[in-house]
Amino acid sequence: MRKAIAASPLLALVVLAGCSGGQLKPTEQLELCQSNSASLSSRLKENETARTSAESARTELEGRIADVESKLTSAQEQVDSLGKSNKDLSAAILAGKGEQAGKIKDLVGEKDLLGQRLAALQKEKITLERAKTNLQAKLGQAGAARDKLTGELTAARAQGLTLQGQVEAFQGQADQLKAAEETAASARRARLNKTHEDMGTLADAVLKEMQAEKAKLAQDGETIVLTLQEPVLFEPLQAKLTEGGGALLDRLSRSLQALGSRGVRVEAHSDNAPIKAGLFGGFSSHWDLSSARAAAVARFLQERGLDPRRLTAAGFGEFRPAAGNDTPEGREANKRLVLVVEPGS
Repeated sequence: MRKAIAASPLLALVVLAGCSGGQLKPTEQLELCQSNSASLSSRLKENETARTSAESARTELEGRIADVESKLTSAQEQVDSLGKSNKDLSAAILAGKGEQAGKIKDLVGEKDLLGQRLAALQKEKITLERAKTNLQAKLGQAGAARDKLTGELTAARAQGLTLQGQVEAFQGQADQLKAAEETAASARRARLNKTHEDMGTLADAVLKEMQAEKAKLAQDGETIVLTLQEPVLFEPLQAKLTEGGGALLDRLSRSLQALGSRGVRVEAHSDNAPIKAGLFGGFSSHWDLSSARAAAVARFLQERGLDPRRLTAAGFGEFRPAAGNDTPEGREANKRLVLVVEPGS
């Protein structure tokens, strides 16, 4: 019972602190609160058992005290009776000194016996009074323990109600979070499916180039990446679109317009082969060349109806190679134009 009394104040602190969890997610807070709620329920049962035990001990002590008080009353009555009998006997002895010696001897023996019984009863009375005092002290302790347990039990029940409210609140948050996650996951699946459909639309526009391995389509989440090799659009070291390149971009522009609000980022890349300026000028670096090519493609798409606010052009020169520049195949792979079709708004 003492262990139960000592642990209860700590319980309140642990339980109330356990659900604070300022940095925890609602689901984690819910699990923590449910764990603390189970601990509190177990503690409540222990307090109920301890309080019942204290009540039983108190009832037993009250019965023992009542029994001692009854014995004390009986002993006191016997003491009073023996005292009166002793006085009467003493008076009879004094009055009958002249009578027969045998009778006097009997009376004296009876008087001595009564005196012994009186002394024993007085001793028993003292012992019973001490026992009564001890039992009353224990009764007071049991009553104090019972009152303390009752107070702690009431406080624990109140905390249990508070904790239950927190559990229900966190359960509601967890349910809302789960619903939001399911909604977001469903929306993302729908966007990914739409992206796959949009990629099919673009594939129709560059099917011939893909079959000739001059174009490649890839899906990166909700983003579509279309890579076109240099010969499809430009002559070497030139930023003017070829006739075939214009025809390809014309088909692409119609497909891109069908994709709605998706943004289009035009990226031009090159290898690192040295550039020799011609007699009539030209580009002094791959950076200049790639920037001019990206701008030319973006301008063509805008002229074919794409919203210029959806278009971005960037030239990266030789600084973002797709392969090594130490082989002819690697240099050809690096000379490319990439259309990055971004997720819609």
